[in-house]
Amino acid sequence: MNDSQLIEVLEYWNFWSQDRRTGVYRKDYVEELYPQKKLKEVSIVAGVRRAGKSTILLQVLRKLIDAGTPRENILYVNFEEPTFIPYLTVEFLLRIHDLYLERFNPRGRTYVVLDEVQLVPGWERFVRGLYDRDEEIKFYITGSSSKLLSKEYGTSLTGRIVSNEVFPLSFQEFLVFNKNEEMIKRSRGKGSPALRNLFNQYTRFGGFPQVVLTEEEKDKMQILKDYYTAVIEKDIIQRYQVRDIKKLKELCLNLYANTASHFSGYQAEKRQKISQPTANKFLEYASEVFLVQTTDCFSYSFTKQKANPYKVYAIDPGLYNAVSFRFSENIGRIFENIVYLTLRRKGEEIFYWKGKGEVDFLIRKGTRIDRLINVCWELNKKNEEREFSGLYEAMKQFNVSNAQIIVSGYDDQVDIKGKKIVIKNFFNWLKEEN
Repeated sequence: MNDSQLIEVLEYWNFWSQDRRTGVYRKDYVEELYPQKKLKEVSIVAGVRRAGKSTILLQVLRKLIDAGTPRENILYVNFEEPTFIPYLTVEFLLRIHDLYLERFNPRGRTYVVLDEVQLVPGWERFVRGLYDRDEEIKFYITGSSSKLLSKEYGTSLTGRIVSNEVFPLSFQEFLVFNKNEEMIKRSRGKGSPALRNLFNQYTRFGGFPQVVLTEEEKDKMQILKDYYTAVIEKDIIQRYQVRDIKKLKELCLNLYANTASHFSGYQAEKRQKISQPTANKFLEYASEVFLVQTTDCFSYSFTKQKANPYKVYAIDPGLYNAVSFRFSENIGRIFENIVYLTLRRKGEEIFYWKGKGEVDFLIRKGTRIDRLINVCWELNKKNEEREFSGLYEAMKQFNVSNAQIIVSGYDDQVDIKGKKIVIKNFFNWLKEEN
């Protein structure tokens, strides 16, 4: 690829001579990332592929331009550009930057977005080189690995980063994409039929932006299956050079089949005839590429905490449904998964707790137990004793005076021996969480 061809490709992806489509505005992320323009530190934007990282960064760039930043002071490089694939090296990255400077000779602060940067081995040396020269340059870097810096890249950029995690759409964002953003604010009780219908769509197809914007249900499901396959094949198998592909795929299917359930390498060894070290390694891969999220069992003893199995959650309910094929049977697990993701988006430190009973979510703030939460799609005579007793046991254990049960139906309150359990309809709980 000669210089003129390279500039032509870069021209296509940048705002230099044209406006780029920036999609549906994702306010919370843009308002978190835009003020970071003033920071010298490198802004890392990590999340599962197709969650919208690139679009969000384009929205940040659009806001910079609208605020007066010259277009030529912005360089956006998409490393998933097909014509770049044979050239993904640090030398190629240096060449891109040199060509950009040669063409525009920008004055003042420049903004460089490196999109899906993990595809370029050694990229961190390029970033650190410019960072340490104290140049007037702000980096925004996206990637689909949670270990972009801490594990894969050692200490190259330690102390030089600001971390940001992007998820598929929350239910509130889903409503924005469907032009019904005020519906949650106006909801009463268990919500209007229209709101419940939209929530049913969300529980089935999830929050990947392209899926939400696709009309036909069969097309939505096909996109989700394609996403799942891409994560397995591109983000895990290729990146980590996995040899036993069959066992990896079986394990990932098992993780999704057991969403909102316990998982351990020991269990995988018994069920799938896969060694514990291999099962734990594959789980680590799946977590690093955001296919799944895990929670530990809470204990003040780190040793006891790690002796218990993880609890595993899917990164998106739609992705789970595309793999599991048992939507109606598993609505309770999906509902718990959605509540978990709501808490994770807020950056909560989440555990589960197990005594004689169990608590779905124990939220810790520092050394203090902040909240105890159970999730139940339908609270009834068959399950209320189990839900109440687990929470009451934990409240006594940690000297907490109240707890919550998130349900799909009604609001109520139960007092048990001086302890208060608040039963909260999901939509009203969402309003409080915001």
